[in-house]
Amino acid sequence: MRPEYQSLAFLSLLFLVAWLPASMGKFQTYGVKWIFSNRRPVEGKALDGWAARCERAHNNLKDNFPAFIAAVILLGLTNRFEHSTTIASVTYVACRIGHYVSYAIGNVMARAIFYAIALVANVYLLIKIFI
Repeated sequence: MRPEYQSLAFLSLLFLVAWLPASMGKFQTYGVKWIFSNRRPVEGKALDGWAARCERAHNNLKDNFPAFIAAVILLGLTNRFEHSTTIASVTYVACRIGHYVSYAIGNVMARAIFYAIALVANVYLLIKIFI
């Protein structure tokens, strides 16, 4: 299997579990009854710093993942995989992991750097569809 597809599969697996840290924080903050409810806001309780950051990191991944999916699938369909797309897709995945972790621990500078590099890698993949 092409490394671009492996990158997509790996990030998909990460995507499937990236909600877990924030949900653990919600469980600690709001309790089991809230977890199994329709999840209305709880007055007087706010999500802890790390859990809130994990939730925002997961939301950011949700916002940015579709463009990566489209890029990899379209590159595959148009038979445009090459060494540079392999590097870009692996870089994207590594930076998205770095972004999630740095977001969760509150390292703003690392988070911004990982986000910027991942964005450039994804834009590169999208451009390669056309050239």
